[in-house]
Amino acid sequence: MLVANQKGGVGKSSIVSAVAGMVAATGRRVLVVDADQQANVSSSDLGVEGDGGKGLSITLQYGQPLTPVRAVRPNLDVIPGGPALAVISAVAATAAQTNTDLRANLTQTLNDLNDAENYDLVLIDSGPGDAPLLEALLGTARYLVVPTKDDDASLSGVELLAMRYLRARKAGSLIQLLGVVLFDTNPRATARNREVFEQVNDLLDGSGADPFETFIRSDRAAAVDLRTRHLTPLELVEVAESDQKNRLQRLRQKGKTGDRLWSRDPSGLASDYQALTREILSRVSNAERDRVAGGVA
Repeated sequence: MLVANQKGGVGKSSIVSAVAGMVAATGRRVLVVDADQQANVSSSDLGVEGDGGKGLSITLQYGQPLTPVRAVRPNLDVIPGGPALAVISAVAATAAQTNTDLRANLTQTLNDLNDAENYDLVLIDSGPGDAPLLEALLGTARYLVVPTKDDDASLSGVELLAMRYLRARKAGSLIQLLGVVLFDTNPRATARNREVFEQVNDLLDGSGADPFETFIRSDRAAAVDLRTRHLTPLELVEVAESDQKNRLQRLRQKGKTGDRLWSRDPSGLASDYQALTREILSRVSNAERDRVAGGVA
């Protein structure tokens, strides 16, 4: 499943990290593929010291087997991203002359890895600006989730991605849009949220997908803690509960500012991610059932 938007800063990496952590916590095996030069989901969110994207870059260019960083969390493996992916645009520009097929290389190696490891879910995080890599991902993934904020630039990113998605479908990709999720929003701004959902519905017209009912609330303090401490939302809830219990002791000891936890109660944000995870899995399950019933292999 690919999580993408052609606008940066709309929650792609945060959603991939959260959903991966929650599914893995249930005992199901998960692979995260970080296809972003910034490597936010692998380096910042999950705390993986990877290879800077070299392995994934070589796979895309030459079809060499993928080697994940194993057991980043129980049941969770990661293919790291990083700056080495910057060469993919140049490779794509000469693909016809060099007989390089980014999509075929990625599809085959991911299928081989999945056959060997038997993952229950593969999540792909994408960068906002690398069009050739994004097109390869759209040609490889089976499902697409699109996060967006409620500003015009983010919604424009949805619209740009929708055009690439439709082109990928016309080119033979089997990818299916599961829906758009509203990220970093005020849960009390009901009128504005309803207006954004109407805009999203217009953008998705004819796609057969509805916006996700779940949205991810704005919680700046939790967002800082998640990224600086390399935690998933469920892990942050546990840390926050422990922090509250030991707060008086820390005050007496005058702990360093760098040890401070900014979020007091991240449980609401974690609940949003739990609800989104359930909704995503439900939509995937329904899509798989419809695909089998329709006789699609």
